[in-house]
Amino acid sequence: MVTIIAFHAHPDDEALLAGGTLARLAAEGNRVIITVACDGFMGPATAPGAGRRMDELRASASALGAAHVVHLGYGDSGHGPVLFPDPPDRQRFACADLEEAAGKLVSLIREERADVLLSYDPRLLLTDHRCRAQAAQPG
Repeated sequence: MVTIIAFHAHPDDEALLAGGTLARLAAEGNRVIITVACDGFMGPATAPGAGRRMDELRASASALGAAHVVHLGYGDSGHGPVLFPDPPDRQRFACADLEEAAGKLVSLIREERADVLLSYDPRLLLTDHRCRAQAAQPG
């Protein structure tokens, strides 16, 4: 058994981009941890409905057989050429310091004693996906 951290930008990316792979890895007895940079919500974390995407992620993780979910604490950055201001209670991932984000990921890898980090192509078009890929790059 190995511990695998699947690092995604948003809730739902785990199902859309890697659901079959994660389910198979978990079914084979591996410990899968689904990690997202963003909570998938554009507004304040205390606004009505703010936790819906994270609730959906926890349900998805359970269905996929993941051990648990980790959120790195960032807000969703949206997409397109406009970068919206940060909500009052947290920073958007696209505005985050890359070294800080990478540091959070490294700390998680060490804490969980992960053997594998799953990530995806840094050339993807959505802002949070590019930032997530950059934070996962060695070096």
